[in-house]
Amino acid sequence: MRRRRLAVIFVTVVVWMFVLHAAMAQNDRPRRDINAVLAAHDKELLALPDVVGVSVATLDDRRTPCLRIMLARHNAKTERALPSSIEGYPVLLEITGEIRALRGKQ
Repeated sequence: MRRRRLAVIFVTVVVWMFVLHAAMAQNDRPRRDINAVLAAHDKELLALPDVVGVSVATLDDRRTPCLRIMLARHNAKTERALPSSIEGYPVLLEITGEIRALRGKQ
């Protein structure tokens, strides 16, 4: 009888852990298209010191979409101010140096 009760408790705990894990994973998924998320946040990101560009990119696996934030140089204050994700999309920091427009042919 005691073993049966312990088995029921164990199974119940395992099922609840699975349900909670699935619910938490679903809440982390992005709700909007990544381009819409970028458009909604680009101005505030570009206003930060040393941020010279923002774009849509992929992580190293070349499948997971992310938001790339390009910095002219390392800036600890700006890097700490940036979130690790925005609306469910991971944020990738890249030190690119200054970005300047190319001059047109004359």
